[in-house]
Amino acid sequence: MMTDNNQPEDNNDFLNELEKDYIASVKENTSETIEDFIESFLYNSWEYNEQKIKKIQTVFSRYSSGELSKETVSSSFNRMLNCLEQKLKELDKDKNYPIIHTGKGASLIVSLVDGLIVQYFLGVYTIDRLQDLTPQLKKSF
Repeated sequence: MMTDNNQPEDNNDFLNELEKDYIASVKENTSETIEDFIESFLYNSWEYNEQKIKKIQTVFSRYSSGELSKETVSSSFNRMLNCLEQKLKELDKDKNYPIIHTGKGASLIVSLVDGLIVQYFLGVYTIDRLQDLTPQLKKSF
């Protein structure tokens, strides 16, 4: 719901939207291998973050100002990580990628993506450059 000045009435609105989009993107990814999933996940991440940069910045601003609690943001982030981890485990039935099955694989992937997105926000990388790096990043995973 929006107020008269077009600001979300609930401070969680943007966070909820980002979480819903993330989980849908992971679940709707039709890749059948880890490699294809990672590649698609990376390309989708670059595009999505570029499109939603203002909402992402708003969520982090609200978090840093105390409008969103640590527990709220952490719970949302954990739900997203759990969804990604489940998807990765489903794709790696033969356990060819042991890190995925440690409970830390999804977190490591997200930390790399988030680190690169922070660098994008700071102007170190452009989306085009991140897209160019994607095949190399896929191999490193």
